[in-house]
Amino acid sequence: MEIIIPILALSWFIILLFRIFSFFNIDKLSLDENPLHNPLISIIIPARNEKLNILRCLESIKKQTYSNFEVIVVDDNSTDDTYHIANQFCQNDDRFSLLKLNNDDKTWVGKNRACHEGSKISNGSLLLFIDADTEHQTHSIKSSLSYMQNSNLDVFTMFPQLTCSDFWGKLILPILISMINILYSPLLLNSKSTSIAYLIGGFILIKKQIYDDIGGHESIKSSFVEDKSLGERLKKSGYNLKLIRSGNFVTTYSNTGFTNNIDAIQRATSASFIESHLFLGLTSIFLAFIGLVLPYFLIFFITSLEISYSVLILLTITFMGISYLIEFADINHSKLYILFQPITNLIFFYCMIVSVFKIYSNSSFVWRGRAYTKK
Repeated sequence: MEIIIPILALSWFIILLFRIFSFFNIDKLSLDENPLHNPLISIIIPARNEKLNILRCLESIKKQTYSNFEVIVVDDNSTDDTYHIANQFCQNDDRFSLLKLNNDDKTWVGKNRACHEGSKISNGSLLLFIDADTEHQTHSIKSSLSYMQNSNLDVFTMFPQLTCSDFWGKLILPILISMINILYSPLLLNSKSTSIAYLIGGFILIKKQIYDDIGGHESIKSSFVEDKSLGERLKKSGYNLKLIRSGNFVTTYSNTGFTNNIDAIQRATSASFIESHLFLGLTSIFLAFIGLVLPYFLIFFITSLEISYSVLILLTITFMGISYLIEFADINHSKLYILFQPITNLIFFYCMIVSVFKIYSNSSFVWRGRAYTKK
């Protein structure tokens, strides 16, 4: 313990410095109404059981200042009113069309098939994949296109602002964003010298020719975390991709309920373990306990420790808290939720354990009402 406590404090201090540096060195989308040219953009929206979100998403697209687009909504065998809501909307605007997938193809995982089928009937030279639970500010597409063209990018993706509508989303999801930024820093993603790559499913703007050249979503049809797999495939192929912050140009709305948010964490953490050996999974669990849970556990023994160790424990928790607080710049709820960080970290640690167990016992992950196992 005499060794672990100083290492913990130093590690979180380094992480904090890197998070601050990363935050101020990642671009944030700004208003730019002057794209170099105005190609047809095919906006593809995979939607499964999104009756609470789909209308808001479609209305925000309809209000865009950029007009040269088509929208393809792909209803992925929804069991709620998603199809009927989208169908009624699409009938009133020729730019909007609706494709319904009527049966589950077990060889496809997640939204890969919906994205693939939408791309097959698209006409644009650019494809914009967005999630049905996103909302887009009026100038978002035009400003994004300008950024992509001026930066000479092949693929452009953004972190949306996050709005959580219930307690569990506000409690659980910020830790997922924090861990992504710590383990897969956007700075490293944007660097051509690293292999780190992923995309943000809420907003992916890509040249259609490049999408087709790498095989599109069909090439990753069995991937449970398709945004990471697609990003890795693109970067490995040498294409120029970049991740930035969307600011208030794009907002994503979280699922509600404890179970749905736990499923989201387990799905995301599975990406780190699904291709690795059991030893790596167990090592990751051990490190997560040391880094996320142990500092708060040690609080109960702080009075029995030497003063120097007590100070280091308090500093560790302070560094963790400030690092966590940085994420709230792109989260639309009270920063007071940082006070729940000990509980949040414990939930994340639990999700890691469950993810590793499910992968190596070949148990099912549940996402959007469907169960998937490691292939």
